[in-house]
Amino acid sequence: MNFNCVFSSCSYKRNGIEEKEFLIHLKEEHHAEMLEISKKENMPINMIEMITISNSKVFINT
Repeated sequence: MNFNCVFSSCSYKRNGIEEKEFLIHLKEEHHAEMLEISKKENMPINMIEMITISNSKVFINT
């Protein structure tokens, strides 16, 4: 899959990686931001992770 991180302060872009690799990036680089969103929106952090992964997927027409 191709990912372009949705956090505006981040320039992470990778092509041809697994979702679990992108999740590692999220946990290492954006845990605090996702925790803040989780508290603000009253949602579990794993749901915030899933939403962020979904919104970061980039589909390229071939």
